[in-house]
Amino acid sequence: MVIPELILASDATRIGQDARQLAKQAKRGELVRIRRGAYIRAVYWAELNERQRHGLQAAALVNTTNTVPLFNLQTAALLWGLGVVGVPRSLCTVTGDPRGGRSKHGIRRSLGPLDTGVTQLGGFKVTDKVRTTVELAAALNFAEALAVVDSSRRNQRWGDAFTADDWNKDKAWGPPAPMDELVEAVSALTSVSRQRRAKSILDLSSEKPESVGESMSRAQMILLNFPMPSLQGSFTLGNGRTARTDFWWPELGLVGEFDGHGKYLRHELRGNQTIQQAIMAEKARENGLRALGLTVVRWDWSEMMNPRAFARILNDGGLRSLRAA
Repeated sequence: MVIPELILASDATRIGQDARQLAKQAKRGELVRIRRGAYIRAVYWAELNERQRHGLQAAALVNTTNTVPLFNLQTAALLWGLGVVGVPRSLCTVTGDPRGGRSKHGIRRSLGPLDTGVTQLGGFKVTDKVRTTVELAAALNFAEALAVVDSSRRNQRWGDAFTADDWNKDKAWGPPAPMDELVEAVSALTSVSRQRRAKSILDLSSEKPESVGESMSRAQMILLNFPMPSLQGSFTLGNGRTARTDFWWPELGLVGEFDGHGKYLRHELRGNQTIQQAIMAEKARENGLRALGLTVVRWDWSEMMNPRAFARILNDGGLRSLRAA
């Protein structure tokens, strides 16, 4: 595959140039060496986020190896746009060689089949959405695994073939993973313990959460043994508008909202609103919910990740854990 931003030493050699000049430019800070034989201009590299840099490293591997790599786990999940938290330090790839499961030179190799559950996504060969989802469900911690499965099951609008190899997706690419296919893929896992772990995540997953933060919040509620809420509740406000809420406990008249900063900072989520207008609109929406007699509690990412702080917020809304003191 051809990535215009990549500068390959093999291309320089092919047209009669001295590839050693690329290393000298990298030493001067003009280029960034992504991996052996692959460079990018430093000014372009500085503009990329972590996901885009990971994708460029994947493209560099594709262009500098004789064997087309098969990407899996978090690397495949990033390209699918699944709800992974963070970016892996190494590229995740599959090997069919039992002796080749070692990780080195920025590549993490794991043993697995090379001919089943495999597809082409843009210019990259990856494990398909179902296999990627199930393998991560068996490997990640509970909250992160639930976020991946929720996002894989979510039914939403997705891009076309031109966006398939975009590493900066804000939502899952392609149709939702069917539950029956996910369950079938669980049986293909190599150990009973991994099958049991993945199956439990599938049983607790839902297609309704609309963000990683919502899925992680629900996972924390499960771990803290709080009563489970209804997801994506819908209310008609006094001004006639409809407000959808992340979490709703009808018996308490309690609404819970994950306050991700993305809806204020990201232009595509704000529409034509300024940040200030988006914040004021959210405040008016919350006041409309309170006017219906509902109690509204909110939390951000840091509060949700702190079990004690998160439990205190839910307690303040009148919710009590089912766990014995």
